[in-house]
Amino acid sequence: MTPRLESVTKRLQAALARIDRAVETRAAEAEASGDEGARRLAAELAAVRSENSELAAANISVAARLDHAIDRLRAVLRA
Repeated sequence: MTPRLESVTKRLQAALARIDRAVETRAAEAEASGDEGARRLAAELAAVRSENSELAAANISVAARLDHAIDRLRAVLRA
């Protein structure tokens, strides 16, 4: 992975982690207060986590493909 892509990936993962913590905190607060929306928030959190997992897998795949394409382009340019 190129250094720039690696940096962007790390920043994206950190941002997603912050969002995840915020949602967990909100869901815990809602559940503690007896809010009926707690179940809805918990379901949304589960859905977001699933989507995050899928996006992370796609990100890894795309990064690998980009690295491979960049390596091939560099090889062609050197030839």
